Amino acid sequence: MPHKRLWFLMLAACFWSSPARADDPVVFRSDVSLVRVDAQVVDRENRVITGLGPRDFLLREQGRPQPVQSVDTENLPVDLVLLLDVSASMRPHVVRIASAGREAMSRLREQDRVAIMVFDRASRIRTAFRSSQSGVDRELERVLDYENFRGGTDITRGLFDAIDYTQRDGRRQARKAIVIVTDDQTEMNRNVEGVERALARADTVLMALIAPDAMSNRGMRPGGYPGGGPGGPLGGIIFGSPRQRPGYPGGGQMGSRTQAAGSAEIARASGGDSMPVNDAYALQDTIARLRQSYAVYFAPPPGVTAGEERQIELELADAAVRRYPGGEVHYRRSYYASNSTPQSPGGNSEPAVVSRSAAPDDPDRPHLTRRPGISQVPDSSREGPLGAGSSTAPPAPQQARPAPTPAPAPDPNAPGWRKARPDELPPN
Repeated sequence: MPHKRLWFLMLAACFWSSPARADDPVVFRSDVSLVRVDAQVVDRENRVITGLGPRDFLLREQGRPQPVQSVDTENLPVDLVLLLDVSASMRPHVVRIASAGREAMSRLREQDRVAIMVFDRASRIRTAFRSSQSGVDRELERVLDYENFRGGTDITRGLFDAIDYTQRDGRRQARKAIVIVTDDQTEMNRNVEGVERALARADTVLMALIAPDAMSNRGMRPGGYPGGGPGGPLGGIIFGSPRQRPGYPGGGQMGSRTQAAGSAEIARASGGDSMPVNDAYALQDTIARLRQSYAVYFAPPPGVTAGEERQIELELADAAVRRYPGGEVHYRRSYYASNSTPQSPGGNSEPAVVSRSAAPDDPDRPHLTRRPGISQVPDSSREGPLGAGSSTAPPAPQQARPAPTPAPAPDPNAPGWRKARPDELPPN
């Protein structure tokens, strides 16, 4: 008996001393609510580091160390929104993204979903969430056919609309991400902090593909047309005569009163990254990074209430730093506690609280009285040039007709001739 006990202890010691890797099974306890932190780890050359496990991370919640329960990279599906800026400066850059669509979609898996949303001064859903293998690359090309690329741009509103959509129609257990393609030049007010908080509430990562501002520092040809002629930066694209639009800075002359929307800054704060869209592999690399991100799970301390914002710090452990000198972790530095119970990523039946929920009425979102820019229809059943999610408002409900008012009874004392009764009429 002593020998059997000694043998059991030796086996246990070997088990607990073996290093945990990224492919270790994700184990959840039904009596523990877990928080998920989406993290991207890169080396000093900004290349993705893969193959890390729970023992490779150190996590602090409100400054206090918390053990990392598990790390997952493969099991979580991805819900991705491609948010395309279709303002006057962006056509050549969207062309580049559309041409890379097929190769980029091949980086996703069968369980991943993609939606396409476009924006200028309003937002429109071109394709609702669908499998990444169901012709999303063709839908990207259709954007070039149906958009005229003549409008202004409100990047902050586009980001808020995309966040609303991922929160409303994204799967609760999926890793949610927005990839924005923009030159980051907006006519309207920017709200960096508000968008960052909205992304945190919706548990969504932003990746930014930034194009050079094609409309800045450019001469105007006669008649006010931007582009400077056929040899200009946009290759002779004709936009049509600009018109002064009341209520919008700069009127029709794009770029005269624009400011940076802070897309790259917002992306870094959300745990994402940014890169120039001029890179031929920008979209493919961005999607690959999303697929290679880590889901780091930990148990929050007792007493955390739903909806409470909490601060976290996540870094590489000493052993990982020695293997990858200069390694850096990109992640969102706060989370909102939630009382939801989505399924664990491995398909286990035990639920775990892994995502943060947003308040139904986002206090950071500007409440403007304008026509609705984003469709509330999540499917692609609508017909017409806009395809899925056409921005068509639902018909107003008909008002019920009031019941007819009965005619008042005749007054016998009223002046004038009284109508004869049937018994008073003369015989025929």
